[in-house]
Amino acid sequence: MINRYPGDCGTCHQRVEAGAGQAVNTAGRWLVYHQDCIPVRTAPKPGTHPGWHDLPIVGFDIEGTSAQPMESRILTAALIPGEGPPMRWTINPGVPIPPDATERHGIDDDMVRREGEAPAVALAQIGTAIAKLIADSTPLVAFFASYDVTVLHNELARHGLPPIEWERAIVIDPHILHREVEPRWYGKRTLGDLCDYYQVRLAVAHESVSDARAAADLARGIAARHERIARMSPDALHQAQIGWHREQGLDLQGYFDRVGKQETVNLEWPLETAVRG
Repeated sequence: MINRYPGDCGTCHQRVEAGAGQAVNTAGRWLVYHQDCIPVRTAPKPGTHPGWHDLPIVGFDIEGTSAQPMESRILTAALIPGEGPPMRWTINPGVPIPPDATERHGIDDDMVRREGEAPAVALAQIGTAIAKLIADSTPLVAFFASYDVTVLHNELARHGLPPIEWERAIVIDPHILHREVEPRWYGKRTLGDLCDYYQVRLAVAHESVSDARAAADLARGIAARHERIARMSPDALHQAQIGWHREQGLDLQGYFDRVGKQETVNLEWPLETAVRG
């Protein structure tokens, strides 16, 4: 964050005037840096321990028309298996794409009219593919998984297609894992930020194939560095994330309440049943 107060740069020790640099929290201590002097944080080196990160997992990502998962329509979706080609869909939702959504992911009305499939056709294929993964007990990995899961759940219902049995699914969310293993983290936790930290390649942000592949690699990277996470069975990890997400949400809610922000944090994971906010 931009430094509100002046101080000496933590790297070059020269003066940094208020608003001219960045304030960075390192191990609970705030330091001021010039923009060019900010140290690059990197995760610990991977270990050699075995775990679920050695087994097949499938990356999953959705790009939609809205940040509100109960309302969003799917524009693109991707499933990235550990072996074999990626599965990718482009969907014409039949409704205008808001400009702010296009600004975020670059998908516009002309693109989906030109390349998009009918929602019912593509959604049926996505639902079938994920149902098979669930039947095979293959973990599905998504960053901020509650968005992707909830959007798909509502889209299937919207088009009268069979629901996915999410209660039987194994979902792994690297955003939740990172917050569990780095509880004193200060700063952004976007997919891009965490990929930089764990040295994972993110080819194109907000592109479904890239995001899905990066989410899976990020989950593997966290498990490779944290044996406690890696040695949990996928089923146990899924159940643990439900509790971790709730604890993390309550902590965020407490912060919102303290600063007077009128927002309610949704504590459900991976499937949300109430409108956010």
